[in-house]
Amino acid sequence: MKKTLFSSALVALAFCTACQEKAVEGVVIEAAEHGAVGDGTTLNTEALNKMIQEAPEGATIHIGAGKYLTGTIHLKSNLTLDLDSLAEIIGVTDLDAYDHYKPTKDMTRYDTGEGSVNANLSGDERWTKALVLGQNIENVTIKGKGTFNGQHVVDSLGEESMRGPHGILIAESKNITLENFYIKCASNYAVLGYELENSTVDGLTIHEGWDGVHIRGGENLTIKNCDIQTGDDAIAGGYWKNMTIKDCKLNSSCNGIRMIEPSTDLTIKDCYIYGPGVYYHRTSGPVTRSIYGIVLEPGAWGDAPGHTENVVIQDVKIDNVLSPVVYSMGEDNTCSGLTIDGLKATHITFNTTPLNRQECVRMWDNIKIKDLEITMNKDE
Repeated sequence: MKKTLFSSALVALAFCTACQEKAVEGVVIEAAEHGAVGDGTTLNTEALNKMIQEAPEGATIHIGAGKYLTGTIHLKSNLTLDLDSLAEIIGVTDLDAYDHYKPTKDMTRYDTGEGSVNANLSGDERWTKALVLGQNIENVTIKGKGTFNGQHVVDSLGEESMRGPHGILIAESKNITLENFYIKCASNYAVLGYELENSTVDGLTIHEGWDGVHIRGGENLTIKNCDIQTGDDAIAGGYWKNMTIKDCKLNSSCNGIRMIEPSTDLTIKDCYIYGPGVYYHRTSGPVTRSIYGIVLEPGAWGDAPGHTENVVIQDVKIDNVLSPVVYSMGEDNTCSGLTIDGLKATHITFNTTPLNRQECVRMWDNIKIKDLEITMNKDE
């Protein structure tokens, strides 16, 4: 997008919402010209949020080279956030500087682990804090080659008495694009989504933290071209409808892809999932052994009633994990339609049937497998 320079008078006019009712396409706002200071020590929370809230619809906010220390950045609709390749958004260590997701409706169907150290509750003000936060928004893009650095901020009152704010949390939103940037050291999940529609995660690089991309509830979603190396599941979540995960390179000290709530029309294709973990498991300490390549277990993290149907695994390579594909279900779940068409698994430690069916209340219906190749570890 071509950057446009404005005089202060023109910028003031563009920001005047009382004077402008239509979206202004093509406006590029330079963060450094509106109070953002990338020196690594100045707190930019107020400047960045003021810039976003005052920007006209359709505008792009460009974050130039520098290290921008900040608390929660609040997104709004019809906006693009563009990070220069040398720009780094750094989360502060002050937990009071982070805001949390405030559900506008009952989201408890997505909750798991209530009463345990792994309580993931949509209404929990502590668990839903995030460095970047958007809810009830649409037509938003975050792009560029820049970095979001969560700094592995520790919250002694958070999940497992250690997890802090998520990297990016977007909820009850549609037409969201996350493209090409880098997330490192997320204090919990790098990307957490609740009820996303028509949204894409494309070309992200994610290192360390806990889960890489974790989406609970969504329709018409695509995760593609991502390179993820995490200290927990690389991609996880559930209650997906028409979800595609493709052309991704996934490394984890836990699981490559983990579906924990029922889903329909899930396609996993042309992915490479491998172990051991490049980074140790954040919760367990110096553990890097990858467990499973793909885990399909609706109801495994607590009650998640519903039907899973039409899961397709196509042309996937999995290397150096305990077992390539495992499946199970909870008591309130039914599952039908698992197709594996082209799976090559190498250096596998444990494998049966050729799939490893975990303990579950009943068998999946309608399983079809072809073009399956599994090579066991020679030392096992």
